[in-house]
Amino acid sequence: MAMDQSCSWRLLSSRYLGEISALFLLHLPPHISSLPYLLAGSGSQLLVYDLELGKIIKSFCVFQGIRVHGLFCSLVDCETATKLSSELAFKVIVFGERRVKLFRLHIRMNNKPQVCLDVTLLQSLPKFSNWVLDVCFLRGSESSSREGSCFLAVGCSDNSVHLWDISKSCVVIEVKSPERSLLYSMRLWGDNLDALRVASGTIYNEIIVWKVVPQNDASPPICRVEDKVSHGSSFSNSLQHHCQSFEAVHICKLVGHEGSIYRISWSSNGSKVVSVSDDRSVRVWTVCADTEDPNKPWESLGLVLFGHNARVWDCCLFDSFIVTAGEDCTCRVWGMDGKQLQVLKEHIGRGIWRCLCDPKFSLLITAGFDSAIKVNQLDPSLSTGLEGHSEAKNIDRTNLYSVRIPNSSEHLRLTDSKSEYVRCLRFTSEDTLYVATNHGYLYHAKLSDTGDVYWTEIIRVREEVPIVCMDLLSKPFELCCSVEDWIALGDGKGNTTVIQVMCDVYAPNVGFTFTWSAEQERRLLGTHWSKSLGCRYIFTADPRGTLKLWRLSDHVKSVSHSLAGSFDVCLVAEFISCFEMRIMCLDASFENEVLVCGDIRGNLVLFPLSKSVLLGTSVASEMKISALNYFKGAHGISTVTSVAVSRLLNQIEIRSTGGDGCICYFEYDEGAQILEFIGMKQVKELSLIQSVCAENKSVNELSVCHYASGFSSVDFMIWNLKTEMKVVRIPCGGWRRPHSYYLGDVPELKNCFAYVKDETIYIHRHWVPDVDKKIFPRNLHMQFHGKEMHSLCFVPKDLQPGANGNHLFSRSGWIATGCENGAIRLTRYTPGVENWSESKLLGEHVGGSAVRSICSVSKIHLISADVTEIPNVRIKEDVSAEKEENLVLLISVGAKRVLTSWLLRNRRPDKMEEELIQENRVSGNGSSLDISSSMSFQWLSTDMPPKHYSTDKLSGNVGKTIGSIAQNVSSIKADAGSTSLSPENENMLLKTSIGDNCEDDWRYLAVTSFLVKCAGSRLTVCFVVVACSNATLALRALVLPHRLWYDVALLVPLSSPVLALQHAIIPTCMPSEEDIKVGSLYVVISGATDGSIALWDLTGSVEGFMRQVSALHVEKFIDSQKRPRTGRGSQGGRRWRSLGSSMSKNRAGNGTNTVEVGRGTDQNFVNHVMDGASSILDNSENSNTVSSHAIHTAFLKSELKADDSLSEICEIYPLHVFENIHQSGVNSLHVPDVKDCQSSNDSFLFNVLSGGDDQALHCLRFELSPRSQEPEVVIPNIRNSVSRAGNANNVVYSSQNHNRNSRLILLGHYNVPSAHSSAIKGVWTDGSWAFSTGLDQRLRCWHLGEQGELTEFDNLIISVPEPEALDARLCSRDHYQIAVAGRGMQMVEFSACVQ
Repeated sequence: MAMDQSCSWRLLSSRYLGEISALFLLHLPPHISSLPYLLAGSGSQLLVYDLELGKIIKSFCVFQGIRVHGLFCSLVDCETATKLSSELAFKVIVFGERRVKLFRLHIRMNNKPQVCLDVTLLQSLPKFSNWVLDVCFLRGSESSSREGSCFLAVGCSDNSVHLWDISKSCVVIEVKSPERSLLYSMRLWGDNLDALRVASGTIYNEIIVWKVVPQNDASPPICRVEDKVSHGSSFSNSLQHHCQSFEAVHICKLVGHEGSIYRISWSSNGSKVVSVSDDRSVRVWTVCADTEDPNKPWESLGLVLFGHNARVWDCCLFDSFIVTAGEDCTCRVWGMDGKQLQVLKEHIGRGIWRCLCDPKFSLLITAGFDSAIKVNQLDPSLSTGLEGHSEAKNIDRTNLYSVRIPNSSEHLRLTDSKSEYVRCLRFTSEDTLYVATNHGYLYHAKLSDTGDVYWTEIIRVREEVPIVCMDLLSKPFELCCSVEDWIALGDGKGNTTVIQVMCDVYAPNVGFTFTWSAEQERRLLGTHWSKSLGCRYIFTADPRGTLKLWRLSDHVKSVSHSLAGSFDVCLVAEFISCFEMRIMCLDASFENEVLVCGDIRGNLVLFPLSKSVLLGTSVASEMKISALNYFKGAHGISTVTSVAVSRLLNQIEIRSTGGDGCICYFEYDEGAQILEFIGMKQVKELSLIQSVCAENKSVNELSVCHYASGFSSVDFMIWNLKTEMKVVRIPCGGWRRPHSYYLGDVPELKNCFAYVKDETIYIHRHWVPDVDKKIFPRNLHMQFHGKEMHSLCFVPKDLQPGANGNHLFSRSGWIATGCENGAIRLTRYTPGVENWSESKLLGEHVGGSAVRSICSVSKIHLISADVTEIPNVRIKEDVSAEKEENLVLLISVGAKRVLTSWLLRNRRPDKMEEELIQENRVSGNGSSLDISSSMSFQWLSTDMPPKHYSTDKLSGNVGKTIGSIAQNVSSIKADAGSTSLSPENENMLLKTSIGDNCEDDWRYLAVTSFLVKCAGSRLTVCFVVVACSNATLALRALVLPHRLWYDVALLVPLSSPVLALQHAIIPTCMPSEEDIKVGSLYVVISGATDGSIALWDLTGSVEGFMRQVSALHVEKFIDSQKRPRTGRGSQGGRRWRSLGSSMSKNRAGNGTNTVEVGRGTDQNFVNHVMDGASSILDNSENSNTVSSHAIHTAFLKSELKADDSLSEICEIYPLHVFENIHQSGVNSLHVPDVKDCQSSNDSFLFNVLSGGDDQALHCLRFELSPRSQEPEVVIPNIRNSVSRAGNANNVVYSSQNHNRNSRLILLGHYNVPSAHSSAIKGVWTDGSWAFSTGLDQRLRCWHLGEQGELTEFDNLIISVPEPEALDARLCSRDHYQIAVAGRGMQMVEFSACVQ
């Protein structure tokens, strides 16, 4: 894009999304807000939050490239605050590194819901020579003539304090402690100079407490503060001769820590100090009032608290408790007796950096590396015990009940099978509980607000046998305002009893009871209702996986009194599971005619449930129905605890939860009868999830779930999936005890839980009226990655919101990021106050292996089945057919050689969701993203080496490999151009050929991928080029939709590891549709640690593989029933079998420089397949499980007798290697889209932009012709042909592949030697503009000239520390978005403004 002279282009930074480094509470008058405002420092920004509304009000940029380390505020006019004034003003101190700034925060109330905030810079203090550790306001000294004036006390890391006069904008005092030592921490206490106390944490693990006192006979101190500010003022120049000099006086030295002291906090009266350290301890000290001998350690240590598992970062000290936060992501509350009172663990990553507590409102606020700010309430016992806080009150509404069943024995004795005890519990509402016992009793318990429980005996089953199972269906009664409960009981004799209970405000009334024999004795283990089928149908389960469906008579609803035994019940059908495992849960859909069941071993089974069977119109009676489909190991070997089914567009969506702590999502295609795994969320805080629910019950989408209820070890827990916070945690002894729970519309305010222990029922009921809705805990700031990010990429435009041309949302988009802890997230950016509006966890790499590189691919490149001829008419027809697929893949690689792929999809909300979205927009209750997200995803496959892999199977073929290498050395040299095989390269080639599996710590460093499809075929192949740290480069193929992995080729030789990869695909013709490209030449560009850049031609291997895979019928033996591993016994399908064929090399290819690596046996081809394959279930075999491995292997062998050529692996040698382009490693590469670079004569121009550790930026400009009638082969020495600062002599490479010639010409090479002052980590270009970022924390914009010359246009300081990756996209003709990631993420806008 040419630069428009009538426009002014500029860079503009937006909000930083990363670590929270400072917190401060701003207390306001009650008429403005009932809760204080929260000031937070994130990066270079100051964020202001309203705790009452739970949202951000405004953000301000206070520094450039400097992180905010601390905040302090003071009200300007205290008298104004006491009046009902609509305006308030505060002085806010913000400091970071060596900078201190003073702002005026003006708050104005226009209307009740609207608050206007303005920030004005009052003073910017000169730059200090040491880091600023603490700042506070001081009134004038009581002994000074300047009484009433205001000062700033600034504490620095050289153990000095500077006093800044705000009125005169100058420093008046500088005092240094006699203990000259560097500090890790400092905390000031006092409101005037006479009362000022300083606590300094030195590098010697000691705390020095000192104060500032007048010195009568001394000359004024000389300030050594260095001035580097733009306005030219300095402390040395502004230092005024005060009427009195001051000196530092030592009070005491506190010795005891064994590590660095990271934080110090004073008590309110200055008598105590609490400190936290690298030694994981928390220590409370009593500070003496008088001065002591500076060389004598002070021994008055009150408490030493241990409990944190890592370094402790922050602390707060109050009169009755202590709050600490640490690297173990926990915030702990301690009593003054040393007892641990409360533990919060709701952050992830590097830990909690800041904690803040307000005893007045019982609020505890934590913030950390994961960008989240979480507000919790203190334990009620702490709120009631606070001294000096009149407004602190018990806001906990929890009622605790402890009751026993009526017929239980009061005497404690051993329980046996004949004892009376509780078997089952079920809540039907917040005040109603049903209890089933071992003696066959069913009780109704009514909970009162006074703490009493009223018992009513409902029924006692026949023969006085124990009740072994119970299920409950509750619904409003049609004839009155009461509630109708349907209870299904199963006893030890195999009988099923159905009871109708009418519940009103007075007492429960039994409508009718009916009992029939459902199973043999001791064979009835479960009774299940289905809400969609209503109270006429009930399921019973036995131990062998058989499910019986019973239909009650039509006139049961009309009965209002007990007529036991007078009703008809008939067996409708028997559903027989192929796994023969006990069914634990089920859900049926009448409209979709499907029944989904989960068993005790983690399997899901689907059965057909036709309407004719349910309505009784079918001729056959007591039908035996076999499984329609199944998914083995959906939750590993753990129990499936709940399932739910609903329709989503044209497919059936299924959600399940299990004992592995995972929520799994599936889709069932009715036409193809395929059950496919879609995605999964692992809740690490829960070891067993029993159910999930959404905030808005009317949203009919199973993927929208906000709360998970289950167990964490021996505690019951409700976890908020949206804010990643714990709602409630109740110790109960684990899930094996009888228990029940009930949740209201807002689980934070309305939840009930009951469990049994020692024959006693314990009930916790927390039910807050709607009028007191203040939801805690809550998350103020979006949670993000908890560790550093190494890679990011924009989701392609096909899935971006507003891709349909809506200009309003054209600048909103999704960004995929990969983190050090293996997490992949999708984060949405929307211009506005809250730029980062949503972040969802896409998935995690196996074992938490770090994500090193990530890329997205959406463009499908078509080739014909006969690659020698590409008919344009046929391709255009296929283009229109492929345009509807909208296939977008996300590929991520990282440590432990993990390669994971996802399929991203864009889903439009249905009609009901659109109405809810519109209501929220009108009412202002939040973003539409709270209801439904337009971005969905599907896990495709995870590829990683086997856990135990040996190289012994390769040892027998080493001799053949070495001999083959020796035979081909001369031919390789002839065809490799200027790339010579030195002895080092020959050794590296040998190392690559033999194998590298003797090392277990190899990791993938870079990845690039592209999609290819044969015309007329259903198969799409995603070719993935991946670079490993053992200096290998491999081409792999993922065959879709069957999720089948193949090793295609090795790119050799490599003398050093590759750090960056890009690809360029040169089409022979360009269709009119932009979504599909026709590819003919596939080129990969790599940048290595030795500074070289290499080009590789993959055309022969790609086309050969596509021709071979199209000839096989892989759909006959591939089954996509796989899921990712979680590490909790859920290994997610079968083990990946890596290639282990015998290797022999033969020369092949005419111009691609490929070497075939033998033909493997039939069994070796099986080893190509990732995760194996399973057979298709035969519907005619109902009771037995088919041996999938035998069928699969037999079919494979029969297929491969015809063609086993897919077992060939080629070795591809580079087109050309440009050595020493960089003096050190090439960290980043980027190649613009070739469609924008077409030139005349069917040739294409493209630029390769690179950045490296040598701080240099290089631009190589190429011309590539897919077809050339007269190929030229001219390869001079690269050092003689390339100019370092301008055009280069033409370097021509020509190759001939399958009767088609190509020519590559290096037109120019331009570089900027010192583009950044530190290593360059990310680059991007579209051929007109280029962007780069590096460790110098700068984003630079460059303009590309016609010859590839780089001219710096603009630069910007970003807030991301240690940036690691950069990506950009063109939103419109005159607007770019640049995303930078590292320790956090930030978006930068580059746009044109009309002059």
